[in-house]
Amino acid sequence: MRLSNRLHERFCWLIADGMTPKDAFAKLSPGATHAAQQGRNLMQRTDVMERIAQIQNEVQSRAIACLDLKRDLLRQMIEGTVPTKVIRKADGKVEAVFDRLAALTVDAKLAGEFAEDRKPAADDGIKLTFEVYHRNSKPPKDYIDAEIIPPEPIPVDPSSAPVLSLDQYASAPLDKPDLEALKAQHLDA
Repeated sequence: MRLSNRLHERFCWLIADGMTPKDAFAKLSPGATHAAQQGRNLMQRTDVMERIAQIQNEVQSRAIACLDLKRDLLRQMIEGTVPTKVIRKADGKVEAVFDRLAALTVDAKLAGEFAEDRKPAADDGIKLTFEVYHRNSKPPKDYIDAEIIPPEPIPVDPSSAPVLSLDQYASAPLDKPDLEALKAQHLDA
């Protein structure tokens, strides 16, 4: 459902394309003196927010590869069955790069698990206050009066601990193709 106001409709498309409200309004109304405030006011309208969500949904549904397909391809790259990069050199040789860490990082970003993308909870109930004293100043007495209580050790029977052996990994068959096999397979094709 298109908005009847053409300025509002174009504003929605610019916001859905990734512009800030201020920049979008300034682009549509170059003579506006308070573009930031007017952009914020437009963003607070219910019809504008609904239209932006509708446009973003339309754009996502037209994507070439759905999210499941992207995640499946990344899974194969992480496993090492699909190269992350194929380089065709001028002399006709092909070089495959298996950057599993990069594929794992991209997958974590898509899943929202990447540490840089995570936002801390608004209020987790923990508050810390730090007072830093100059090296020549005397801290208050309650600063010095502290008692450290070490945790009590838990008795453990050493015979119940599992014995780790790496023999199973050394004798495990490798079912992933190596680079030489991929090169030979590509050159035969």
